[in-house]
Amino acid sequence: MLYTDYKQSRDLSWRVLLQEGISALPVSTASLCRQMGVKVMAYDNTIQHNENGYTTCVDGLPYIFYNSAMIRGRARFTVAHELGHLLLGHVGKHMLVSREDFPGDNPIEQAANVFASRLLAPACVLWGCGVRSAEEIMRLCEISRAAAEFRMQRMDELYRRGRFLTSPLERRVFEQFQVFISQSRLR
Repeated sequence: MLYTDYKQSRDLSWRVLLQEGISALPVSTASLCRQMGVKVMAYDNTIQHNENGYTTCVDGLPYIFYNSAMIRGRARFTVAHELGHLLLGHVGKHMLVSREDFPGDNPIEQAANVFASRLLAPACVLWGCGVRSAEEIMRLCEISRAAAEFRMQRMDELYRRGRFLTSPLERRVFEQFQVFISQSRLR
């Protein structure tokens, strides 16, 4: 994934957190979508599709569909991933299917995954709370083990490089979450 695409997805997640007034984890994907005018609906994968989720527009209105058989944490990530597709302008231009991330993935899917992981588990908030393990991310953000482990890999890199609060947008997100951070700091 090109850095410019990564940065676009990451910054969009921060702008959504700021614009929608989100200041605590876990981010409620259902409430967020409702606030943004996006309908979210579950489907039974034995009747319809076999993928985790998909996005479409019906009569000009955006809909996110997710597989009802998924565990809650995975479903939340899928909804955030599909919201990323909508906000990044991918819907109607590309064939989109939500599934587990893998190396060499399509850049469109990578962009939606970056958006979802940064929306549901913002690094500056995790850092402020003192998060140091995937288990802590799972608990705090209510995401799947796979998503939490993937996010923790990036957190480890950010810890090594000391790369927190380097962007004005990120600093604003950190400030917006201050009450939550002070109440949730892990010891």
